Amino acid sequence: MKTKADGIAKAFEPYSQKEIDLILSLVPNKTNTTNLASSLGRSFDAIAMVYHWAYSGKMLKNALASMKDTQDNVVTKVAKAKKRLGIYIGHEPN
Repeated sequence: MKTKADGIAKAFEPYSQKEIDLILSLVPNKTNTTNLASSLGRSFDAIAMVYHWAYSGKMLKNALASMKDTQDNVVTKVAKAKKRLGIYIGHEPN
């Protein structure tokens, strides 16, 4: 796991909804993941994990099932972004 000491500017900082929207508006490939990591100050693995949450049906569905409507974290932001962007691959949030 990479930290700020490894040169990752935003390591362990919460994602904004705009960051999640930007990430999910691009196709999940190696080039986009690398470019987003560099531009957003995140690690490659952190961006890849956001894609994994978005496109893995069971992972997102199970995580959302254990959360309250008032929670505001990366999982709920991914679900909101998927709904807003019309991404229907994987789990479709309510």
